[in-house]
Amino acid sequence: MQRALSILSSARFSAPLSCALALSRIRADSGLDFSTARARAGFARGHLLEVVVYLPGGSGNTFESEAAEELVRLLLGEELFERWIGGVLATPTVRSGLLTVLNENAEDRSALPIGTLLDSVRAAIAGLRLGLRVLPPMAAEDSADWVAFELEPERAADYAAQDDLLWCSTRTPEPKKSFLQGEPFYSGRFCKSEALFVYLKYEANESEPERRLAERTRLEELVSRTLGPAQATLVGLGFGLRYDYLDLAVADPSCIRKQLLLPMQAMKISPRAWFLFCDSELEREYIPVHADTPEPYWG
Repeated sequence: MQRALSILSSARFSAPLSCALALSRIRADSGLDFSTARARAGFARGHLLEVVVYLPGGSGNTFESEAAEELVRLLLGEELFERWIGGVLATPTVRSGLLTVLNENAEDRSALPIGTLLDSVRAAIAGLRLGLRVLPPMAAEDSADWVAFELEPERAADYAAQDDLLWCSTRTPEPKKSFLQGEPFYSGRFCKSEALFVYLKYEANESEPERRLAERTRLEELVSRTLGPAQATLVGLGFGLRYDYLDLAVADPSCIRKQLLLPMQAMKISPRAWFLFCDSELEREYIPVHADTPEPYWG
């Protein structure tokens, strides 16, 4: 049976706490005082932010990093933390005092007071989003570069997500790499609009490579013919050991159910065919192509 389709919403996330309240809670829970700590955040892989918290007089142990991570979660709120933060590290620094000049070359010199972290992260995200594309439509993307990936999956009885992928080609390599590497995925890190990255996963009816390619081409043409450019954009293709794939950026996943399912059923696509979501928040949601399509293998 089809799982109820969730909508990405900020309503279920807890809001950020004031700096004073967050520091107080961490002090009560861990005994650590981060009131003089400083922090900096920078983008790393998959447009995820890595946060370093500089703790004066710290020891650099795992306990401090765990407390720093919880502090960052409280300061940013769960929505920003879950969707944008890749990791948090606590780093010890020298306590301030009369001889602070001896510490003038410390790595924390460019960091900001911990109370400014929320504003810093919001500014970093706003700056990143200025350079992102709007998906869909992608009117100019017909001439965009396609990037190919070759992978070496291990053979298994069945495969979750795209774990059997042998080869793929994509017009959006950054989100594709992030998804394949199993990083926390949020579509909003890769496009300005509210589009979702979705993929069609289906068991190929044909085993001979040329016939598999022809089947996938027919599906690709059906998607392009049925959905307008403002509804969806084809951003990737893939072949796996057992399944084949079409990657889409869709403005509203309801267009899949309303417009694509019947034509795909008429093409006699495999009973094992689903539309699945790249977003971590929707990783167990799916749209089955057929009424009797079994639940996907989750691993």
